[in-house]
Amino acid sequence: MSAKYKLILRKDMRKDAAADAKLYYASANTTGACDVYELCDLISAQSTASSGDVKLILDELVNVMRRSLGKGEVVKVGELGSFQLQFGSTGTLTEKEFNQALIKNRRIVFRPGKLLKEAVKNYTFEKITVETPSTPSGGGEEERPGEL
Repeated sequence: MSAKYKLILRKDMRKDAAADAKLYYASANTTGACDVYELCDLISAQSTASSGDVKLILDELVNVMRRSLGKGEVVKVGELGSFQLQFGSTGTLTEKEFNQALIKNRRIVFRPGKLLKEAVKNYTFEKITVETPSTPSGGGEEERPGEL
């Protein structure tokens, strides 16, 4: 499988770089999105479950994950990977000073399973070029919409 990328000119973040130095970096390019309804249709086409059945299971997975993550459990979803709640906090000098209002940056961390990790390792990469509109040549007047 070939993953697409484009080049982006960004600030050079190397330690010895000049203040105004820039380098080109690869940036993953998305070509669209696969929403939950399309995902359900694709899964149902490869199984005996209907699209509605798949949607019902995914909805219930979210409900179970909400409860399990809230209890501090790591949710392992087979070859898909695992999900875990993480957060940070502001520090205090003493344990007594700490309260839950100091907890910040709540997030769910996803760790892909072995099959997904291996799939990404096997991708090849293809550079895409951003097309710029061509400019008229020949020195004549430009054609204006509505004029002949």
